[in-house]
Amino acid sequence: MDTHKKISDITFIGSGISTSFSIINFLDQVDNQAIINDRVSINIIEKYSEFNLGIPYGSRSGFSTLLITSLRNFLIEPELSLFIKWLNKNKTWLLDAFEKEGGILSKEWLSNNEEAISNNNWEDLFIPRRFFGCYINLRVNNKIEALKEKGLIDVNFISGEVIDIEKDNNIYEIVLQDGSEISTQKVVLSVGSLPINYLWQNKHLIEKKNLMFVNNPYKPELGVVLDKLNNFINNRNGETTNILIVGANASALELIYKLNDCSKTKRNNTNFTFLSTQGTVPDALINEEKLEGFIPNHLNKLKEEKNITAKLIAEATFKDLDYADEINLGPASTVYIISKYFGVLLETLSVKELEIFACQYGNEIGKRQRCAGLHYSNVITELEKQNRFEHISGRFNNLESDFDGNYNMEYIETSTKNKKTHNKHFHIVINCVGSKNLSHDDIPILHQNLIKKGYCTPNESKIGFYVNDSLEANKNLHIMGPMLAGNVIENKPVWHVEHCGRIIWLSKVLSKIIADDLFQDKDYTPKKYKLEINSLNNDLDIIKYKKILKENWNNNIYYAYDHLKYFENETNSLKYFLFKVNDSSQIFMPIILRQVKSNETDSQYFDAITPYGYSGPLYNDQITELDLKEFWKAVDNWYKENNIITEFIRFSLNKNYLGYSGLLISSLLNVKGKLYHDFENQWLSFSSKVRNNYRKAVSYNLNIKILNSNDINEEHIKTFFDIYTDTMIRHDAKSIYFFSSDYFKNLILNNLDEFTIAIVYLDDIAISTELIIKNDNTVFAFLGGTDANYYKYRPNDFLRVEIIKWAIKNNYKHYVLGGGLKDNDGLHKSKKALFPKDEDVTFYTGRKIIDYEAYDKLCENHLEDYGSIHKEELKNYFFPLYRFQNR
Repeated sequence: MDTHKKISDITFIGSGISTSFSIINFLDQVDNQAIINDRVSINIIEKYSEFNLGIPYGSRSGFSTLLITSLRNFLIEPELSLFIKWLNKNKTWLLDAFEKEGGILSKEWLSNNEEAISNNNWEDLFIPRRFFGCYINLRVNNKIEALKEKGLIDVNFISGEVIDIEKDNNIYEIVLQDGSEISTQKVVLSVGSLPINYLWQNKHLIEKKNLMFVNNPYKPELGVVLDKLNNFINNRNGETTNILIVGANASALELIYKLNDCSKTKRNNTNFTFLSTQGTVPDALINEEKLEGFIPNHLNKLKEEKNITAKLIAEATFKDLDYADEINLGPASTVYIISKYFGVLLETLSVKELEIFACQYGNEIGKRQRCAGLHYSNVITELEKQNRFEHISGRFNNLESDFDGNYNMEYIETSTKNKKTHNKHFHIVINCVGSKNLSHDDIPILHQNLIKKGYCTPNESKIGFYVNDSLEANKNLHIMGPMLAGNVIENKPVWHVEHCGRIIWLSKVLSKIIADDLFQDKDYTPKKYKLEINSLNNDLDIIKYKKILKENWNNNIYYAYDHLKYFENETNSLKYFLFKVNDSSQIFMPIILRQVKSNETDSQYFDAITPYGYSGPLYNDQITELDLKEFWKAVDNWYKENNIITEFIRFSLNKNYLGYSGLLISSLLNVKGKLYHDFENQWLSFSSKVRNNYRKAVSYNLNIKILNSNDINEEHIKTFFDIYTDTMIRHDAKSIYFFSSDYFKNLILNNLDEFTIAIVYLDDIAISTELIIKNDNTVFAFLGGTDANYYKYRPNDFLRVEIIKWAIKNNYKHYVLGGGLKDNDGLHKSKKALFPKDEDVTFYTGRKIIDYEAYDKLCENHLEDYGSIHKEELKNYFFPLYRFQNR
């Protein structure tokens, strides 16, 4: 017996995706601590052979099972962009492994998505889940190794099954099945969902002469079970095999897909039956025509009620879902709009009512909103065409054999509640009905012990444990993952914790709680936060603003008053937020408030937007993500009190989106190049096209003037302005890219130290130019243009290479060139050619609706077809949509 006598700081029980994200976010907290006296000791205990993955993303599901949603809806930013970058680098071996394991449907998937994969357009694909498993496993291990090298942590991976926990003098003793014990100060119980509820004979696999009954398709792993099933089918010597799948959830879709994928050729000797309570499979197609004008009327009317309860919201939701069913409008079409409507109503509920919704109604609504990818539904559609698929509405009751050893299914019909026996003999039965709940007698021994000892208390959902604001079921016993179901966390009801976006959010909440407990000493006092809102409408305000920007943030031009005032007019006013932490000004952000028009008249509403360029909050290295969350919380409260209904933020490239309270959108890849210490190495790093174009430009005797500070005069600014404006006109650029001559004069001449103008000449004719912003050790290509009559002289490559020479000579470290009009277009590629080996940086925008009711009304007044498109407006449409204008 091995007993771990050293008392660890924290022990994670279970190492699925919930633990993986908790580890990543917790280690970020560890890495950010200024002083750590002792290494943080961490245990991770897993009963299965793989760490960091869980069933869906590891070998137990295999390499060829696909996501149930598109990648865009699977991950949130910034994790989505990080994963896509990794996919782009690793897709060759990933796709090889996928094709090797998969069958005929996998080959179809590769063929159908070949172009998107080739162009690295992953967001709308339903990719193999194992891809994400490989990524997250590497991400966790790399993070652990990095902090181990710094001497900040010790991590002990332990294989074994935990059967009991005992608390003694505020220390937890964790008991494993092999008798070993582990002592720890903190426990994170992250064991995933409860085990599958077995339907028949209480074994994971029952094999008989004419029957194979699978109670757990993932034990020991899906590939092994599929091999057994295929061998069973093949050994029937061509006789028809009737397959019953009990359930119609994601696992059921996965099984029918894989049974039709794992053979290398199509076979026609199998028939499939689904048995589920609702009698429907998850929906895949959006019916744009029927969705047009669809409004959840019962939920919409509920907005007018004064005393709204969880029950009223649920009843209205079910009525709207019933109506959608009546007009044959499926969940794929309605899930967004119905969820949004009841989500707004949830914000009006008390914590107690939110808890009732989480425990009693959330999952019931979710069962009627199931969606899936076309790759899954297409399998069923094809089987239906061949009369090889049927779906029965009912609940499994029993299997009975006849004298010949054939098995018939007995079930309870949903509509009549009558017991029926199906007339078909079933040869394979697969259980996909879902998990047990905490009221079952045969839940895992660990859960039984925790409940008996009072360490964990089941909540009314029967699938989760009650937790406090620190996600504790008991002092220093934290819950993470699916067992959090039925709780209200940060004023949000939680009824399902298997979506990655929700897991990431909760893991950040937990990691911050744990870090605070471990690192805050007894003398710790909470920080004091205060938000100041200042206007920029008189000389004293402007002087104060300029002073703050210059003294604290090196007069960053993207935030300069001379830039901001260009966006001020009769309906647009300028303000800035100054956020104080312990009475010290630490976060600074200007904003443009725009009065909103409705039916061509001024309304009482405003929206907030940042100016063109890199923006968002400015702050120093001492600010934490928690501080940023408090900043956004204070900003949101001010918005609510001042009729600000939406916010649109253009963030910088320095990750100042951390802690953002709205929807983060990956907008464009931006080229940010690292500058070498010497130009010779820089030259070798360029693409051959850049070098060749530069040589051509030199052969034409082009020359360049790079003008700094007091070298710049109004004539230089006019030269730049004329070339830039002509370039924008030629490209039919949007209005946001057009600035007046006075704008450039005021901005440049009032901030000369922060600007450089580069102008390329052929003889005495200016043919190409760039306005450069200098900030700290980085130069930014702000705006520029080239005379189209001189393209053949390659002035643009010459300009950029000469700027790089100048930047290296002046000890700058990075050159930011921005992006294209869209990723990988010609403009982006021309910039990328200068830094082909450097990773691009994602430019993020933030979108937020503060007042959903006002937003809907404005959009409905502005666009006749708003009802048919607002299901996706935050991601795929102009924002805010009520300001959209056709050009």
